[in-house]
Amino acid sequence: MATQHTTTTSAEQAVHHAAALLAGIDWMDQAAARQLSPLAEAVVNVCVMVYYQAETGQATPAQFHEVLAAIRQSLQAQYAGRQYAIRRTNITALE
Repeated sequence: MATQHTTTTSAEQAVHHAAALLAGIDWMDQAAARQLSPLAEAVVNVCVMVYYQAETGQATPAQFHEVLAAIRQSLQAQYAGRQYAIRRTNITALE
């Protein structure tokens, strides 16, 4: 149970952190938007998957893996040659 709580908390922190950072963006020019677009699309797809799971409970682990793989691929393409870490966790709500 401790692992479930930890991974749920990690997901909550990630979403809240992203939301806080995005709220601080005043504007983005087209060149910056084009550069960021593939990663932004991958993030949106994860958000849609989380929403789908929340509403229906029918998202599968394979579907989650697919959208998260797209984020990893996008990060690798955007940050080629730079070091970054991706921590994989399973997210399960406590009952």
